[in-house]
Amino acid sequence: MNEDRYPIDLGPSSLYASLPAEITVEGSPYWLVRDPEGEYRLLMAVCPHAGGDVRPHEDIFYCPLHFWTFHGKTGVCLSDPGYRLAYRKVAVNNERLYASAELH
Repeated sequence: MNEDRYPIDLGPSSLYASLPAEITVEGSPYWLVRDPEGEYRLLMAVCPHAGGDVRPHEDIFYCPLHFWTFHGKTGVCLSDPGYRLAYRKVAVNNERLYASAELH
């Protein structure tokens, strides 16, 4: 793990036994998710379309303002695939999670 690329310590992975987990990073709301391959990522909890609070529902996230839905692991918009939730990559090192400084 490159500590320059993943400087944000999210704590031990055991804190996140139940996913998605709501977490604040650098003052912004995120959802911590894990894809089928076991990779973690932080999905921004703000809709890129209307700025609403994105909430989980079963295997998707949705924005209650205009009911846009997003894939629960990738953040790609299911309502308009040209949009996606911004995200940060997450690395695991010694059973701790570290978030990327870079927002995608």
